[in-house]
Amino acid sequence: MSVTPLPTGLSFQSGEGELDAARSRIEQCLSGLIPAETIWPRALHRAQRHALLSPGKRFRPLLTIFLTQGCGASADLVEASIEVGCVIEMVHAASLILDDLPCMDDAQLRRNQPTTHVAFGESTAILSATALLNRAFGVLARNKTLSAEQRVELCDLLAYAVGSTGLIAGQMADLDNDGEASVAEVERVNQLKTGALFDFASDAAAVLAGSNAAQRSALKDFSHQIGLAFQLLDDVKDVLQDAAMSGKSAARDEGKTTILAIDGLAETKSRLHGYMDGARTALDRAGLSNTTQLSAIIDAQFAFLDAI
Repeated sequence: MSVTPLPTGLSFQSGEGELDAARSRIEQCLSGLIPAETIWPRALHRAQRHALLSPGKRFRPLLTIFLTQGCGASADLVEASIEVGCVIEMVHAASLILDDLPCMDDAQLRRNQPTTHVAFGESTAILSATALLNRAFGVLARNKTLSAEQRVELCDLLAYAVGSTGLIAGQMADLDNDGEASVAEVERVNQLKTGALFDFASDAAAVLAGSNAAQRSALKDFSHQIGLAFQLLDDVKDVLQDAAMSGKSAARDEGKTTILAIDGLAETKSRLHGYMDGARTALDRAGLSNTTQLSAIIDAQFAFLDAI
């Protein structure tokens, strides 16, 4: 399949509107990486585009792009990071399709639209998730800007992030959550299920930029803390927001042990602020050149924290 080329000439240091410009590039890239709805098998490709192109904040690809830039990567590698970030979004979309299935969370609504299995049927949803995941590895393997060594390392890192010691392990552990778990055990599940793709985003930026060991370590600490914060805020939203507010099925955590259920709202909010402080400290330690832009991305994603 041919990939729609990205328009060139946009600068990620253009000042006002640069985050909107980056989001626009991400949307264009995502749309071009998967087949059009008119290509056979049409139902499969409609389902993929339904899941992948539904409105989202694109937090993971934005982090990938701006972490790569902040680490000092060359302009062509910052450009390549758009596609790498979209790979993460493809894997994330695949994981959401599976997470929403009746045998998992049995969710009916995602991003203000019917979940993929509701709209297209369970079999098509499963095949769509599989296709998105496979396409993600193909995109990495075929990126012409990256060296062969970078492509191999990124494919290996993604396989680890998704696999039976990463995202899939976290999903399995979440299914086994029967309401009896400690905070440490819940954090471990959150780090695997949600944090794995944040880890890949920071690892990918380090690979693209050729970061040294100290910077890689700081980025790893950042992704660990931001992953924990992201999942904990999602758990809070699941309780405090109804489906109309969140755009997805609510009360999905009933019967499971969550940090919010263990600690209560006040302690959970304090813990969330602790994660965020840890993430910002790690970013400072990484010595990036664009912390202002990264802070804006993070602030936008976690704006709900100020309302609770």
